[in-house]
Amino acid sequence: MLDTTRLGNYFRMSPFSFECNIPNYFQPLHLRVQSAFISLQNMSRYPLKYYQIPPLFAEPYIINGFRSIHQPWPYYWKSLFHKHNETINVWSHLLGILYMGYLLVYYYRKLNFYENPHSWPFAVSLCTAIIMFMCSAFAHLLHSKSESVHMTCFLVDFLGVSLHGFGSGFIQIYYSAPEWFYEKIEYQYITVLLLFGILACFLNCFAQYHFHRPYPPLKRFCQFFPCGLLWIYSITPLCIRLYSSNISSNPALMCHLAQIILFVIGATLFGLDLPQRLCPGALDFIGQGHHLFHLCIYFVTVCQMHGVYWDYEEFQSIIDQRRKPELIFCAGSMLFLVACDFVIVYMFRRKIHKNHHLD
Repeated sequence: MLDTTRLGNYFRMSPFSFECNIPNYFQPLHLRVQSAFISLQNMSRYPLKYYQIPPLFAEPYIINGFRSIHQPWPYYWKSLFHKHNETINVWSHLLGILYMGYLLVYYYRKLNFYENPHSWPFAVSLCTAIIMFMCSAFAHLLHSKSESVHMTCFLVDFLGVSLHGFGSGFIQIYYSAPEWFYEKIEYQYITVLLLFGILACFLNCFAQYHFHRPYPPLKRFCQFFPCGLLWIYSITPLCIRLYSSNISSNPALMCHLAQIILFVIGATLFGLDLPQRLCPGALDFIGQGHHLFHLCIYFVTVCQMHGVYWDYEEFQSIIDQRRKPELIFCAGSMLFLVACDFVIVYMFRRKIHKNHHLD
């Protein structure tokens, strides 16, 4: 049977009686959500349309809500508190920063990062998640400043994606992999994970620099292929566990399955420009595929952290018998990836700056 005790520590259940009239219960909620949705879509704080901005800033099937370019910096910082077609993208990941920061403090108290070396991979992954959310949030907030700033912001965003993919694989091999798999592949797994992280950053930066609108399909291939490779490799330990275990009786495995499903859904919506492809202009401010992708990534990370912690609780006696991870290995591997990605971003940033300066 499913043990709901630990689930209850994280998700408070609202009392609900099936004796109540269900339609009457949900109708007011539906009306409030519908009213808020319509109100948000009709606001016009940033009323520029796609044909009023340079093609670089336009997104497929998004018609309204673009910000002006070449405005003073306060214009973009203040836009954090106004409605435009990037508001959801920014706030979804700002909330991610706050929640991951909360988890960092929460799990520090539970795992004692300072004195428990076996908790260091967990601390590393939380840090990479915070960096990823920071890079993404500020990229979406500030990228409309100019063409050069736009491209630079998303180069930094790719650094965050690369780092988070590495951090995800790092904790999943250490806490969630079957012991036979961990013993067989431990350090080789981390090495390959680093290489895939560097490849993801490089090819995404290359695609951002090399291709111009209208983007050919090859651009998305250069972006999705290395990220997909990094993701698939990072969830390999989870897939092995899921294949050989009874999922319904284990909250950790349910979290792992949920994060895989959520990622596939989010990536599909983002990659196929759904649902805005079906109704251009109707979902500019809330509900477009990029918004849903960001929300999926947030919940993927939440499921990942809780699921991995529950794995650590379950297998702590086994994990504690392993050779203690070295601080230089845990923090050093993360810093090495940051350094490599920074060099890649800096190299392409110089190329972009040179091209725009010459133009």
